[in-house]
Amino acid sequence: MPILKRGGAARSDEFVSTVPAAGVREGEMTTARVNGRKVILTRHEGQLYAIDSLCPHAAADLSQGSLHRWRLCCHEHDYCFDLRTGRIVWPEDEIYRLRRYEVKEEDGVVKVRLNPI
Repeated sequence: MPILKRGGAARSDEFVSTVPAAGVREGEMTTARVNGRKVILTRHEGQLYAIDSLCPHAAADLSQGSLHRWRLCCHEHDYCFDLRTGRIVWPEDEIYRLRRYEVKEEDGVVKVRLNPI
């Protein structure tokens, strides 16, 4: 039997409350911690998105990159992804994909479930 018991961590199939919904603005990146994982929250054309902050190419922090409409670009190697689909848009001959998560707005709070979509 363990001496120390960890509590409070949500299962990966549960939605976790992150930040007030008003803090996630169109075309801007907001970061939140979900069970120890850094997640980028943003809106595009009113749609809410939750994306892992680790670049799938070289594990750089995507929140340090740039976001222009639906295009999220990594600051280290300029890899760019479509946040709507997770697909890479540059360079075109690569197969990396963003890890995206299910996200919803409920009672004025953004909630994220860490099961990748």
